[in-house]
Amino acid sequence: MRLVGVKEISLLLSVKPSTLYQWAELGQIPYVKLNGCVRFDLEDIETWVRRCKKNPDRDYNCIQTVTRSPKKGVYKKYGAV
Repeated sequence: MRLVGVKEISLLLSVKPSTLYQWAELGQIPYVKLNGCVRFDLEDIETWVRRCKKNPDRDYNCIQTVTRSPKKGVYKKYGAV
């Protein structure tokens, strides 16, 4: 078990420390409280991040659904300029 503080996890996840405190209070992220200090087990955080990962839909094909939008100023909402 390797416990780290809010600053380290904040940098790792690219979120504000206040967000981590809020997630911990709401039970949305695994944490340990030692003598009033919030700490995180790196292994638990890695597992939590993996569980949060969204996999793409199997039927989704980004190549077929991408459409190019006209250049700015070329078209208006209801026709050509």
